[in-house]
Amino acid sequence: MNIKITKATKENISDIAMIEKSCFSTAWTEESIADSISNESAYFNIAYADNQPAGYMSMQVCCGEGDIMRVAVLPDYRRFGIGRALLTECFSVNKLDAVFLDVRENNVPAIKLYESFGFEKIGVRKNYYSNPTENAVMMKKEF
Repeated sequence: MNIKITKATKENISDIAMIEKSCFSTAWTEESIADSISNESAYFNIAYADNQPAGYMSMQVCCGEGDIMRVAVLPDYRRFGIGRALLTECFSVNKLDAVFLDVRENNVPAIKLYESFGFEKIGVRKNYYSNPTENAVMMKKEF
């Protein structure tokens, strides 16, 4: 499988929206994705596997810190290293002091991925997610 990670632009909005709808119970709209991509403090990258959209990630950056908003990989492309590639590219491009994220408490594969990058659990947000209701694990990585 040939995986290519690139910076997402407005040309990728429909691909990102399709990934959103497949991966999240509360998906971002094309309009909200467009607004986010045009924001100077936003970082987006997208993964293509054999020229097909496979995943993407987004992060807000401010004052040397990043807040990962989304990491999404389509179900058919999971376990091929795409999430790892998205994060690796992000961290190589953005020079940050720390990065934060929230992840569903029961999303063990994602938590293990983040821990493999050096993220540590720093707290829990009770009933943070809906559809279904679930706690969020708050995580932080310092560089």
